[in-house]
Amino acid sequence: MAIGQKLEEARNRKGISLREASESTKIRGDYLGAFEAGQFDVNLPEVYLRGFIRLYARFLGLDQEATLADLDVELGNSSNRSQKKSLGSLSSSDAPESVDYANVSSPQVTSASAARNSSPSLAKPLLIVGISSVLLLFGLIIYWVISGGEGGETPLAPGAGPSSITETNPPEGRPAVAPASQARSLRLSSVGPINRLIVIDEGAEEQGTLEFPNLASGWKKELPFKGSFRLWCSSLENLRFSVDGEPEKGISGEGGGSFAWPPKP
Repeated sequence: MAIGQKLEEARNRKGISLREASESTKIRGDYLGAFEAGQFDVNLPEVYLRGFIRLYARFLGLDQEATLADLDVELGNSSNRSQKKSLGSLSSSDAPESVDYANVSSPQVTSASAARNSSPSLAKPLLIVGISSVLLLFGLIIYWVISGGEGGETPLAPGAGPSSITETNPPEGRPAVAPASQARSLRLSSVGPINRLIVIDEGAEEQGTLEFPNLASGWKKELPFKGSFRLWCSSLENLRFSVDGEPEKGISGEGGGSFAWPPKP
């Protein structure tokens, strides 16, 4: 049985709608509908996709590891229909480890060769441009790998970089939400072991995603974000957070679950 059909049948057994499942898991309803239809090419980083599938399987009472294994089979079967992007078209949603290094230089070399055959005077400049582009892209890949950070952090998509923080004075009782162009500071810490933590910068123009696996008690991390963020944690009771230097707060709930800031009224 296909993974999408398993998810749909499990949801129907619980007697809930897609909307109710979305509200409970904090996963967008259009994503859940696509998963149940067997459509996993939803423009998400693979680690984010796997986190959503794991969370949905847990919510439906399915075996999480078996469901992820089915997902691996599904992604493997569709790999021939969805070609990976080359380094020449890297975007913020491409994970560095998914780049096809073997084909890095083929677009530039092919263009240079064609130019050389049709117009000898243009061949040399185009070849220099192609080689320079390849070297620059390799430099970016090496930078991403080296700047992975401590605690097992894996950069999956370029998020918002540090910038000046503008303080605002929100109405009493409501958290301040900076415009999307302004960065804020999120400090995370653990008071117990956390198997996996996924943080999504929802305020950025292109959502940046970071994954932190196997966190020990006492782990701390400070991250910039723009306007709002969402996270998924395998042990919510062991996670603490602080925004813009405010006192640390806990998150209600136990075990795996999602949390969004600022909270919806």
